[in-house]
Amino acid sequence: MADLTDLRAVPAARARLDAEELDLIDRARREGATWGEIASALGLGSRQAAEQRRLRLVGVVRTSPATDEAYGESIAGLRKAALELHRRVGADRRWDRRFTRAVLVRETLAAVPGASGGALFALAEAVMADLDALTGPDGATGPGAAGASAARALPAPTRAAVDRLRGALAAASPRH
Repeated sequence: MADLTDLRAVPAARARLDAEELDLIDRARREGATWGEIASALGLGSRQAAEQRRLRLVGVVRTSPATDEAYGESIAGLRKAALELHRRVGADRRWDRRFTRAVLVRETLAAVPGASGGALFALAEAVMADLDALTGPDGATGPGAAGASAARALPAPTRAAVDRLRGALAAASPRH
């Protein structure tokens, strides 16, 4: 019988490469690269192809659904909301300059795809604590004019994704 050990390692290696490629694309965008430049670097024919590749990678770079099923439907919803916010943040070229803890929020969200249920919950709590310092837990602007200005500066789709994450986190929170 053939030794299939190396072949079995291919899916994990592919997942690591997909996650690394997504990170490199997002980093290039944050540093000012255009979609056309990214397409050229990846050997793709158009900027649209590069954008579509990133969207495909966002969809692929996540934990298997079986992992979330072990924790319940609320964790699956939490992962979906966190991944949506991660996608919005990754596509926002100005994100890192929007507010003081923006880089920390982005880097925390980057850990979401591979996080187990408990770790995912902790990551989502950390993201919301950082965002609540900006917007307040009820979505109202936080203390100081800088916080209010930064909260208004978030694009409407990103604010909506933050609200969905807040709701998913509340739904996944243990009830006492």
